[in-house]
Amino acid sequence: MTDISITQGGQHASAHREVKPHKWALSPWARVLRRLARRWTVHSHVRKFCRPFTVEGREILASIENPVLIVANHTSHFDTVILLSLLPASIYDRTAVVAAADRMYRERIKGMWHSLRYNAFPITRGGGREALAYSQWLLHNGWSLLIFPEGKRSRTGELLPFHGGPAILATQQNVPVLPIYIEGAGRILPPGTNRSHPAPVVARVGSLLTFPEGTAISDAKHAMEEAVRALACTATDQKQAAAS
Repeated sequence: MTDISITQGGQHASAHREVKPHKWALSPWARVLRRLARRWTVHSHVRKFCRPFTVEGREILASIENPVLIVANHTSHFDTVILLSLLPASIYDRTAVVAAADRMYRERIKGMWHSLRYNAFPITRGGGREALAYSQWLLHNGWSLLIFPEGKRSRTGELLPFHGGPAILATQQNVPVLPIYIEGAGRILPPGTNRSHPAPVVARVGSLLTFPEGTAISDAKHAMEEAVRALACTATDQKQAAAS
């Protein structure tokens, strides 16, 4: 869902009209609706298209608390559903999904549907620190965030360099970071296609990252990228071992 590039300087801001977050998506009625519909909007899609679906590090998920910044690699719009399916109910109930305003919110009704269905909210690509204001407000008020630090989907499956926005959020709001690596989602719904196909998927959950006060944004960004990259390398090592 989220093709979002957050830079520290705010260069290359989107030419699309500014779209404000739908704060009603945080209301009790919207949360109850998402909670009741999760079986059909999230879990049924994962069961249908992630065949088989393997989760490594599930025990880590049982110990996380709100707020937490969930970061993952990005190869498909299906990544969002996979990640939301992993979250414990208490985390899912208070998680918001960062979505690109110029892609997911180009049409008003579709944008509202994304907000209702996944508690997504729009953010301007390259919008700099101002684009982070709502994200900061959410974290400050105990909401967790799901974000893809690469800023766009990788068409090759290789991990792209992380942008600085998530590191700014983690360090300035003093929240832990949960790294996750997804393998196989790109085969379900590759970039440039609109039709999903079943494929094997592995979700690998890493240990929580915490950053002491005063941690440089560049250091936090590097640590987050390396944590996800390490999970990807684990997948490569396992493949090589199986082939030998």
